[in-house]
Amino acid sequence: MNVGFVGRRFLVRLRALRSTDGLAITEYGLLIALMALALIAVLVVFGGGMSTWLSAKTAQVTTN
Repeated sequence: MNVGFVGRRFLVRLRALRSTDGLAITEYGLLIALMALALIAVLVVFGGGMSTWLSAKTAQVTTN
């Protein structure tokens, strides 16, 4: 099939649009965002308990 110069350029650009490189970057971005949300949720849920525990450990270290 002879598509000519313009047709070949069109096919090259069409193949470039189907590239999956952009999808990988998007997936990594979503993964990082999900990890950040999980970290924030853990800090919100356990933040008070961690603060109390660290205060108790600090008191133990300073009194010994």
